Amino acid sequence: MQIVPQYVDVEDKIAGPFTWKSLGWMFAGGGMLVIAYTLFDRITFFIIAIPIILLTAAFAFYRPNGMSFIQFVGYGFNFLFRPKIYVWQREVEKKPTKKQKKPPQITTTSTKKQLTTDDVVALAQTLDSGGKKRSERIEELIKENARKMNKK
Repeated sequence: MQIVPQYVDVEDKIAGPFTWKSLGWMFAGGGMLVIAYTLFDRITFFIIAIPIILLTAAFAFYRPNGMSFIQFVGYGFNFLFRPKIYVWQREVEKKPTKKQKKPPQITTTSTKKQLTTDDVVALAQTLDSGGKKRSERIEELIKENARKMNKK
């Protein structure tokens, strides 16, 4: 029976939550801060120190999408500076081998009765009155509709 190693992609912890890479980034950031402190006056040092601290903290601890930040930045530079290649593939047109006949058109005649303007006016008056006033024409239309519904 063979022993298969597990968690080979997890880095070893050296001191608490720190790995060799994170310790290396922190020492590099500290070295840059020491150099900046010796070269610049106090105000300039603080202006330069803030981006250095943020970048070294990002390189040491930030892991976007499960990859190290330095790898993420490398992929970003590759994307920005490599030429973009767009491949267009022409769609193949299918030509019919046989002539297709048009399906016969079926014409239907509608036996629906059209509403006249008088019917629409009567309906509008009924709706405006909240159903209290009904004209004779509306009563006829309701009865015709009821007969049609009963036949179906």
